[in-house]
Amino acid sequence: MKKDLNSIILTRQELHIMKVVWERGSATVKEVCDVISQKKPTAYTTVLTLMGILEDKGALTHARLGRAYIYKPLLSRNQATTNQVHDVVNRFFDGRADKLIQTLLENEAYSDQLGQVKGLCESRVAHQIA
Repeated sequence: MKKDLNSIILTRQELHIMKVVWERGSATVKEVCDVISQKKPTAYTTVLTLMGILEDKGALTHARLGRAYIYKPLLSRNQATTNQVHDVVNRFFDGRADKLIQTLLENEAYSDQLGQVKGLCESRVAHQIA
């Protein structure tokens, strides 16, 4: 059952697979498995199952090339990021993006990026006024 691209939420393992496919533009199960297994050994059948799930979700499509299936992304990296952010805002912050931003600003781990955030906000406001 294929979903609307705006509603696809990726699990951690699915995201690892999608990152490989996005970087390559297309990939076989073996290619994805080889890349993922460099960081953590992962069985071919696990990757095959997850890529089938991603296809069912509508994030991937495949075409046959000889004996192999070549998978291509239907879900863009940008759309996946947007979906995940919306999901976090809705689930953790009751739909309030300002609460997410407040949490980020209050977190010491991101304090070195405050100047960049301020610049992005100012640029966005200036763009809306123009």
